[in-house]
Amino acid sequence: MKTQIVSARQVLIVWGIFIAIAILINGTIPFLLGRDMEAWTSSLVKDTLFNIVIYSGLYLVVPLTLVKGWKTVRQPAFLIPLIIAVLAMAVRSYLRPVSAIAVFVLAYLHYRYDLSDLGFRSRGWRGDAAMVILIALVIGSQRFFSSAPFSLNFATAFFAGLDRLFLNPASTTENLFYFGFLAERLAPKFGKLWTPLLIGLMYMLHEMTNPEYWYEGMFFPMVFVGVALFAWIYLWRQNVIALWLGDGLGRFIGKLF
Repeated sequence: MKTQIVSARQVLIVWGIFIAIAILINGTIPFLLGRDMEAWTSSLVKDTLFNIVIYSGLYLVVPLTLVKGWKTVRQPAFLIPLIIAVLAMAVRSYLRPVSAIAVFVLAYLHYRYDLSDLGFRSRGWRGDAAMVILIALVIGSQRFFSSAPFSLNFATAFFAGLDRLFLNPASTTENLFYFGFLAERLAPKFGKLWTPLLIGLMYMLHEMTNPEYWYEGMFFPMVFVGVALFAWIYLWRQNVIALWLGDGLGRFIGKLF
Protein backbone atom coordinates (compact mmCIF):
# COMPACT_ATOMS: atom_id res chain seq x y z
CA MET A 1 0.00 0.00 0.00
CA LYS A 2 1.16 3.53 -0.80
CA THR A 3 2.92 5.38 2.02
CA GLN A 4 3.09 9.13 2.46
CA ILE A 5 6.44 10.88 2.99
CA VAL A 6 6.34 12.49 6.44
CA SER A 7 9.17 14.92 7.19
CA ALA A 8 11.09 15.49 10.43
CA ARG A 9 9.48 18.92 10.64
CA GLN A 10 6.00 17.41 10.51
CA VAL A 11 6.66 14.88 13.27
CA LEU A 12 8.18 17.58 15.48
CA ILE A 13 5.02 19.65 14.99
CA VAL A 14 2.91 16.64 15.99
CA TRP A 15 5.06 16.14 19.10
CA GLY A 16 4.72 19.86 19.95
CA ILE A 17 0.93 19.58 19.70
CA PHE A 18 1.07 16.51 21.93
CA ILE A 19 3.09 18.36 24.60
CA ALA A 20 0.68 21.30 24.52
CA ILE A 21 -2.30 18.96 24.98
CA ALA A 22 -0.51 17.01 27.74
CA ILE A 23 0.11 20.26 29.65
CA LEU A 24 -3.53 21.22 29.10
CA ILE A 25 -4.86 17.92 30.47
CA ASN A 26 -2.31 17.54 33.27
CA GLY A 27 -2.37 21.07 34.63
CA THR A 28 -4.48 23.68 32.87
CA ILE A 29 -7.85 21.90 33.02
CA PRO A 30 -7.71 21.11 36.77
CA PHE A 31 -6.51 24.68 37.43
CA LEU A 32 -9.43 26.18 35.48
CA LEU A 33 -11.89 23.84 37.19
CA GLY A 34 -10.42 24.52 40.62
CA ARG A 35 -9.66 20.84 41.13
CA ASP A 36 -7.05 19.50 43.52
CA MET A 37 -4.04 18.63 41.35
CA GLU A 38 -3.20 15.37 43.12
CA ALA A 39 -6.81 14.15 43.03
CA TRP A 40 -7.10 15.10 39.35
CA THR A 41 -3.89 13.22 38.51
CA SER A 42 -5.38 9.92 39.68
CA SER A 43 -8.93 10.59 38.48
CA LEU A 44 -10.84 8.51 35.94
CA VAL A 45 -11.74 11.66 34.00
CA LYS A 46 -8.11 12.54 33.38
CA ASP A 47 -7.24 8.94 32.54
CA THR A 48 -10.10 8.75 30.04
CA LEU A 49 -9.03 12.01 28.40
CA PHE A 50 -5.51 10.66 27.98
CA ASN A 51 -6.80 7.38 26.57
CA ILE A 52 -8.95 9.13 23.95
CA VAL A 53 -6.92 12.21 23.03
CA ILE A 54 -3.32 11.04 23.55
CA TYR A 55 -3.07 7.24 23.39
CA SER A 56 -5.75 6.82 20.72
CA GLY A 57 -5.71 10.12 18.85
CA LEU A 58 -2.16 11.44 18.75
CA TYR A 59 -0.30 8.17 19.30
CA LEU A 60 -2.36 5.98 16.96
CA VAL A 61 -4.73 7.79 14.58
CA VAL A 62 -2.40 10.68 13.67
CA PRO A 63 0.69 8.54 12.80
CA LEU A 64 -1.41 6.08 10.80
CA THR A 65 -3.17 8.88 8.91
CA LEU A 66 0.01 10.82 8.13
CA VAL A 67 1.99 7.76 7.06
CA LYS A 68 -0.69 5.82 5.15
CA GLY A 69 -2.64 8.83 3.92
CA TRP A 70 -6.31 9.68 4.33
CA LYS A 71 -7.16 7.94 1.06
CA THR A 72 -6.12 4.64 2.63
CA VAL A 73 -7.33 5.33 6.17
CA ARG A 74 -10.85 6.23 5.04
CA GLN A 75 -11.35 2.82 3.44
CA PRO A 76 -13.90 0.85 5.52
CA ALA A 77 -11.52 -2.10 5.91
CA PHE A 78 -9.02 0.29 7.56
CA LEU A 79 -11.29 2.85 9.22
CA ILE A 80 -13.70 0.47 10.98
CA PRO A 81 -10.97 -1.55 12.77
CA LEU A 82 -9.25 1.72 13.66
CA ILE A 83 -12.44 3.08 15.22
CA ILE A 84 -12.84 -0.17 17.15
CA ALA A 85 -9.27 0.21 18.48
CA VAL A 86 -9.98 3.81 19.53
CA LEU A 87 -13.17 2.77 21.34
CA ALA A 88 -11.32 -0.06 23.07
CA MET A 89 -8.65 2.36 24.28
CA ALA A 90 -11.32 4.88 25.35
CA VAL A 91 -12.95 2.47 27.82
CA ARG A 92 -9.64 1.09 29.09
CA SER A 93 -10.01 2.83 32.47
CA TYR A 94 -13.37 1.14 33.05
CA LEU A 95 -12.84 -2.25 31.39
CA ARG A 96 -9.09 -2.75 31.14
CA PRO A 97 -8.99 -6.08 29.22
CA VAL A 98 -10.83 -4.50 26.26
CA SER A 99 -7.74 -2.41 25.46
CA ALA A 100 -6.04 -5.58 24.15
CA ILE A 101 -8.20 -5.21 21.03
CA ALA A 102 -5.91 -2.37 19.89
CA VAL A 103 -2.97 -4.79 19.64
CA PHE A 104 -4.91 -7.16 17.39
CA VAL A 105 -6.17 -4.26 15.27
CA LEU A 106 -2.58 -3.14 14.66
CA ALA A 107 -1.65 -6.71 13.70
CA TYR A 108 -4.57 -6.81 11.24
CA LEU A 109 -3.75 -3.40 9.74
CA HIS A 110 -0.15 -4.45 9.21
CA TYR A 111 -1.26 -7.70 7.56
CA ARG A 112 -3.72 -5.89 5.30
CA TYR A 113 -2.02 -2.52 4.65
CA ASP A 114 1.68 -2.99 5.53
CA LEU A 115 2.82 -0.82 8.44
CA SER A 116 6.52 -1.42 7.81
CA ASP A 117 7.11 2.34 7.65
CA LEU A 118 6.01 2.49 11.28
CA GLY A 119 8.52 -0.15 12.38
CA PHE A 120 6.51 -3.31 11.66
CA ARG A 121 9.40 -5.08 9.98
CA SER A 122 12.12 -7.64 10.52
CA ARG A 123 15.68 -7.68 9.22
CA GLY A 124 16.49 -11.16 10.47
CA TRP A 125 15.25 -13.13 13.44
CA ARG A 126 18.65 -13.47 15.13
CA GLY A 127 19.18 -9.72 15.38
CA ASP A 128 15.57 -9.20 16.43
CA ALA A 129 15.89 -11.87 19.14
CA ALA A 130 19.05 -10.13 20.38
CA MET A 131 17.09 -6.85 20.48
CA VAL A 132 14.29 -8.45 22.52
CA ILE A 133 16.75 -9.94 25.03
CA LEU A 134 18.77 -6.73 25.30
CA ILE A 135 15.72 -4.57 26.02
CA ALA A 136 14.34 -7.16 28.46
CA LEU A 137 17.61 -7.23 30.39
CA VAL A 138 17.80 -3.43 30.57
CA ILE A 139 14.24 -3.19 31.90
CA GLY A 140 14.42 -6.25 34.13
CA SER A 141 17.75 -5.24 35.68
CA GLN A 142 16.06 -2.29 37.39
CA ARG A 143 14.68 -4.77 39.94
CA PHE A 144 18.20 -5.46 41.21
CA PHE A 145 18.60 -1.83 42.25
CA SER A 146 15.61 -2.10 44.58
CA SER A 147 16.01 -2.69 48.31
CA ALA A 148 12.91 -4.91 48.45
CA PRO A 149 13.60 -8.56 49.39
CA PHE A 150 13.81 -11.04 46.51
CA SER A 151 11.19 -13.78 46.11
CA LEU A 152 10.30 -15.93 43.12
CA ASN A 153 6.75 -15.24 41.94
CA PHE A 154 6.02 -16.64 38.51
CA ALA A 155 2.27 -15.89 38.50
CA THR A 156 2.74 -12.22 39.33
CA ALA A 157 5.50 -11.91 36.72
CA PHE A 158 3.42 -13.67 34.06
CA PHE A 159 0.42 -11.39 34.47
CA ALA A 160 2.64 -8.29 34.70
CA GLY A 161 4.19 -9.24 31.38
CA LEU A 162 0.80 -9.85 29.75
CA ASP A 163 -0.53 -6.58 31.11
CA ARG A 164 2.40 -4.67 29.67
CA LEU A 165 2.10 -6.35 26.28
CA PHE A 166 -1.65 -6.13 25.76
CA LEU A 167 -3.28 -3.75 28.23
CA ASN A 168 -0.84 -0.87 28.65
CA PRO A 169 -0.70 1.74 25.87
CA ALA A 170 2.82 2.70 27.03
CA SER A 171 3.97 -0.53 25.35
CA THR A 172 1.72 -0.33 22.29
CA THR A 173 0.68 3.07 20.91
CA GLU A 174 3.34 5.01 22.84
CA ASN A 175 6.15 2.84 21.45
CA LEU A 176 4.59 3.19 18.01
CA PHE A 177 4.56 6.97 18.37
CA TYR A 178 8.04 7.56 19.80
CA PHE A 179 9.97 4.94 17.88
CA GLY A 180 8.05 3.78 14.81
CA PHE A 181 6.81 7.30 14.01
CA LEU A 182 9.17 9.90 15.55
CA ALA A 183 12.56 8.13 15.59
CA GLU A 184 12.05 6.73 12.07
CA ARG A 185 11.58 10.22 10.63
CA LEU A 186 14.04 12.13 12.77
CA ALA A 187 16.94 9.75 12.07
CA PRO A 188 17.41 10.75 8.39
CA LYS A 189 17.79 14.39 9.47
CA PHE A 190 19.66 14.11 12.77
CA GLY A 191 21.47 10.80 12.29
CA LYS A 192 21.59 7.68 14.44
CA LEU A 193 23.88 9.35 17.00
CA TRP A 194 21.82 12.43 17.81
CA THR A 195 18.30 11.07 17.24
CA PRO A 196 18.31 8.80 20.33
CA LEU A 197 19.44 11.76 22.46
CA LEU A 198 16.66 13.88 20.98
CA ILE A 199 14.05 11.16 21.57
CA GLY A 200 15.31 10.73 25.14
CA LEU A 201 15.01 14.47 25.77
CA MET A 202 11.53 14.62 24.21
CA TYR A 203 10.31 11.72 26.33
CA MET A 204 11.82 13.15 29.51
CA LEU A 205 10.03 16.48 28.89
CA HIS A 206 6.85 14.53 28.21
CA GLU A 207 7.12 12.74 31.58
CA MET A 208 7.86 16.03 33.33
CA THR A 209 4.43 17.38 32.30
CA ASN A 210 2.77 14.74 34.50
CA PRO A 211 2.46 15.75 38.20
CA GLU A 212 2.12 12.07 39.14
CA TYR A 213 5.81 11.48 38.51
CA TRP A 214 6.79 14.53 40.55
CA TYR A 215 4.74 13.17 43.48
CA GLU A 216 6.53 9.82 43.10
CA GLY A 217 9.96 11.48 43.10
CA MET A 218 10.92 10.20 39.67
CA PHE A 219 14.56 10.85 38.70
CA PHE A 220 14.00 12.32 35.25
CA PRO A 221 17.63 12.15 34.00
CA MET A 222 17.37 8.35 34.21
CA VAL A 223 14.28 8.51 32.01
CA PHE A 224 16.35 10.40 29.46
CA VAL A 225 19.16 7.82 29.57
CA GLY A 226 16.81 4.83 29.40
CA VAL A 227 14.70 6.09 26.49
CA ALA A 228 17.78 7.28 24.58
CA LEU A 229 19.19 3.76 24.96
CA PHE A 230 15.93 2.21 23.71
CA ALA A 231 15.93 4.62 20.76
CA TRP A 232 19.47 3.60 19.86
CA ILE A 233 18.51 -0.09 20.09
CA TYR A 234 15.41 0.58 17.99
CA LEU A 235 17.36 2.36 15.25
CA TRP A 236 19.74 -0.60 15.16
CA ARG A 237 16.94 -3.02 14.15
CA GLN A 238 14.02 -0.65 13.34
CA ASN A 239 11.57 -3.24 14.62
CA VAL A 240 8.81 -1.94 16.88
CA ILE A 241 7.48 -5.48 17.41
CA ALA A 242 10.79 -6.61 18.91
CA LEU A 243 10.72 -3.50 21.12
CA TRP A 244 7.20 -4.40 22.25
CA LEU A 245 8.21 -8.00 23.03
CA GLY A 246 11.32 -6.89 24.89
CA ASP A 247 9.25 -4.46 26.97
CA GLY A 248 6.85 -7.22 28.00
CA LEU A 249 9.63 -9.70 28.74
CA GLY A 250 11.46 -7.06 30.75
CA ARG A 251 8.39 -6.49 32.95
CA PHE A 252 8.17 -10.27 33.44
CA ILE A 253 11.81 -10.46 34.57
CA GLY A 254 11.41 -7.41 36.82
CA LYS A 255 8.45 -8.96 38.65
CA LEU A 256 9.77 -12.52 38.70
CA PHE A 257 12.10 -11.81 41.62
